[in-house]
Amino acid sequence: MEEEKRYELEEFVQELGKYKGRHTELISVYAPAGYNLINVAKQLDQEKSTAMNIKSKNNRKNVLDALERLTRHIGLIKKAPENGIALFAGNISETEGQPQIEVWSIEPPMPLKTRLYRCDKEFVLEPLREMLEATEVYGLVVIDRQEATIGLLEGKQISVLQHLDSFVPGKTEKGGQCLSPDTLVMKDNGEIIELKEGHNPLILASENLNTERSELTLVIEKWENEKPLFKIKTKNPVFEIDASQDHIFFVRTEEGIEEKPLTNIKKGDYLLLPSKIDLNLKEQPIEFNLNLSGKHKQASIPITLDKDLARIFGYYLGDGCFEEKENRITFFEQREEVARHYNELIKKTFGLSCVLKFRESKNYYQIRIYSKLISQFFKNYFPQKNKTLEGEIPLIVLKSPDDILASFIGGFFDAEGYVSSSRIGLGINNKKIAKQIQMVLLRLGLLSSLLEYDNRKNLYSKKMRYTIEVSGIDSMKIFMEQIGFISSEKNLKLKQIIEKRGNQDHINQLVANGKEVARIIKKSKESLMKYACSMFFSNKRQMSRQVFKRKILDKTENPELKRRLEFFYNSNLTIAKINKIISLKVEKTIDIETKNHNFIANGFLVHNSAARYARIRDGMAKEFFRKVADAVKNNFWELKKLKGIIVGGPGPTKEDFLKEGQIVTALKEKILGVKDIGDANRQALESLVEVSQDLLAEQEITREKKILEDFFNKLGKQPEKTAYGLEKVNKALTAGAVGTLILSKKLGRKLIYELEEKARNISSKIEIVSEETEEGQQFKNLGGVGAILRYEI
Repeated sequence: MEEEKRYELEEFVQELGKYKGRHTELISVYAPAGYNLINVAKQLDQEKSTAMNIKSKNNRKNVLDALERLTRHIGLIKKAPENGIALFAGNISETEGQPQIEVWSIEPPMPLKTRLYRCDKEFVLEPLREMLEATEVYGLVVIDRQEATIGLLEGKQISVLQHLDSFVPGKTEKGGQCLSPDTLVMKDNGEIIELKEGHNPLILASENLNTERSELTLVIEKWENEKPLFKIKTKNPVFEIDASQDHIFFVRTEEGIEEKPLTNIKKGDYLLLPSKIDLNLKEQPIEFNLNLSGKHKQASIPITLDKDLARIFGYYLGDGCFEEKENRITFFEQREEVARHYNELIKKTFGLSCVLKFRESKNYYQIRIYSKLISQFFKNYFPQKNKTLEGEIPLIVLKSPDDILASFIGGFFDAEGYVSSSRIGLGINNKKIAKQIQMVLLRLGLLSSLLEYDNRKNLYSKKMRYTIEVSGIDSMKIFMEQIGFISSEKNLKLKQIIEKRGNQDHINQLVANGKEVARIIKKSKESLMKYACSMFFSNKRQMSRQVFKRKILDKTENPELKRRLEFFYNSNLTIAKINKIISLKVEKTIDIETKNHNFIANGFLVHNSAARYARIRDGMAKEFFRKVADAVKNNFWELKKLKGIIVGGPGPTKEDFLKEGQIVTALKEKILGVKDIGDANRQALESLVEVSQDLLAEQEITREKKILEDFFNKLGKQPEKTAYGLEKVNKALTAGAVGTLILSKKLGRKLIYELEEKARNISSKIEIVSEETEEGQQFKNLGGVGAILRYEI
């Protein structure tokens, strides 16, 4: 900080520090570097509404006037200051009832890190005071094999200069690769569970990569860890999964299907998904016994979960409710056609009459079942009190064959689904059900997208909204054939979309890449020209399964070649392009090992064997160390005020970095010490400073000792080149002879300010020293004021 700007800031803080409000009417606003001032003005406008609730009339008026003047002041600032801005306003009048509203603003000499609004009895000045304490600058480096953070310590202020991720795979020991505990997996019986719920014996859905068909695999072991997670989100279709950076995925590359850790995966890569999960399941028996005493309506309950009951279950999950006080089940429906269909279906299934009524005031139909037996039956399979947010697909449905599962899905879409101009969809507030639906659709061969919205436009609910969309032509055809809607209007719209779209499909893409297909065709001595697919053969464009059939497979006459190409067409694998990889925080994680080394997680095909990557970890680590060393040079090389560098991190990594990072000698000589801390993230910089107080104190004391030793040496050997005591030093300042002014901190702020101002006027160097050293005590006994002169007076 330049001395002139430091003095300006000191004066500003001193002035505002003397004001005290009678009430909470002094407003402080801090906008950090890079913050949009328009947002500050908007917040001040919002605060006016809050201020209207102040009970005291005078206080309320003063706060509103201060907010208004601050808003106008911001409007005069054309460009947000580079270092951010601090704004203050309020009533500083000493006379009650005679307000004096004043406004101040300052662009600090250092970047602001604080975002703050406060209305109090005094101004908030701590962020500015901390800047005044920044007399020395220290470089901070924290590093482990996963990441490194480079920062600066200026006074008490810690700033992050650069953060680097290593992308070095984690250790390949058991439990090394991890997923989020809420990752969904599918058991051999169709049950969908979160990974954390899995207990051996456990058999999961997976893929046989030789036949590219579904198969089941035994879980051998399971471990818990704690690791930084990253969210992978794909598009066309949209799936997501949270994984550690060393977790291995199957990636479709130009060389075929490769196994890669997340560290080696980037946006634009293609991950593998199963296009269908095949399970051979049987009809499930209804397990429900309820002995009712007294009179109650007779009703029959099916012996097994059949398609009709499954459809009613799906419809109930979407638009039904259990009214416990009345012991009745109620459904709500806007379409008369759908309401009448389910009314008849319920009569047929349970052998009792329902009450179907149109509620004109609500503009919907209401189906009511007045039966204690049926009410308790539904409660048995849907036990959650708030199924809208907490419900899930009943286990009996998940364990049922595909046709019954399809019927359940149909009922749920009848209740919550829609057909737009290009896709099928449904929207709910329950993320778990949305994720379950996306997984069970895979059992039926439907690829869907799970989208998330903040629901801000909904006047009645601010909860997150989750949408399942089916937009691929193959998946929409399966939906129409196996699931369908009861609403004829929706079925017609769906039919029209399919007819209009033809065979164009951007979802169900061929798992084989174009170059691989081209190589196979060339080896069969066929010409690529007849297929007219140059963009696909050069990997510049993907190809859907149906287009592949029409443009390549159907044109192939060679029987052996056709057999090989049919393998791609009939493959149970498809691809999804990575749209985002987002860094998350450190979380508890789960790792499992399966017998065939893969399983399906949140719809992705993932690997769980990392032994082959152990060999490259050390090489990647050394490369990372060199990258961090370059960053250290770029950030610290030209810092003239850099007093030293402190390095920290967990384990031996920091020592490996200093040994193999190739830090330039000039900076290596500035390393004051190495400290053990637990992490290497942004927060770790604070930990490093905390454990390095001994080093920092020693540096400050050493510096002060050197200043005072120089002064005392000159006082003994060249007394004519020194002055001490207030009178003599003032005389030297007036004569312009002071080269270095030395002041003890014990002099008092007012006297220090006066002497500093005189020294600045003659461009003197100013040094403030403590009395914590023997030299400091000796200097204080001389009066606490001294100077090294430019020339003899």
